[in-house]
Amino acid sequence: MSRKKLKDIYDLKQNNVGITAITAYDASFAKYFDELNVDILLIGDSLGEVIKGEKNTHSVTLKEIIYHATAVSKSTKTSYLIADLPKISCKTPNQMIKDSLKLMTESKVNMIKVEFRKSNLKYISNFVTNNIPICCHLGLTPQYISNRNGYRKYGNTKKERDSIVSMACNAEKLGAKIILLECVSEIAVREIKQRVGLPVIGIGCGNKCDGQIVVSYDILGISFNKSPNFISKKYSKIPCFHNRLKKYIRDVKKFS
Repeated sequence: MSRKKLKDIYDLKQNNVGITAITAYDASFAKYFDELNVDILLIGDSLGEVIKGEKNTHSVTLKEIIYHATAVSKSTKTSYLIADLPKISCKTPNQMIKDSLKLMTESKVNMIKVEFRKSNLKYISNFVTNNIPICCHLGLTPQYISNRNGYRKYGNTKKERDSIVSMACNAEKLGAKIILLECVSEIAVREIKQRVGLPVIGIGCGNKCDGQIVVSYDILGISFNKSPNFISKKYSKIPCFHNRLKKYIRDVKKFS
């Protein structure tokens, strides 16, 4: 089998088949997930926490993302590959483009994921101009959070919900290819799915998205920091990691 293309991800949405995604940072785990036919592997800046042992993602460098993304790319054959653009690369629009091109060229990933807020959403068009496929990350955006109070559910109030829905709609108009929602209320998710034609992948958003992503170390149960409740409650009682992964894949494939 050849590596999945963006069209294959869109076809899953079109056919109401859940899109499976998981983070990967090294060759061995990436090969394992790839052989399980996980649709998307994300080389996430979550490596700052689970690999480096930091309290957040803020210290991750472009060099580190490229190192891990290259290992994942070399060891996989079929999964669609997305890499995070680290916080340090998002200081200016020019730096975002320069570092994204370097990341894609050196690691051979298929897409770049960027955390967006209203203040930088307009820069999506810069990525499109430079032929860089973008996954737009909305809701809880860890690169912008400086204290634990920011780790909460987003979109519970009408004002916040309207803002997230509006950003998702604008992201599609500007040329984003995938929407990733983190810790967004199910009401907001439903509105976004009604108004946006892009695949919507969630983490901590319930089962109303087109797919779900998890941090691999969370579902394994060995994260340096505490695993989120939606993982620990559902999968921690399954003793075998392989069985946890198989159940996760089955669960997500039922998303519609």
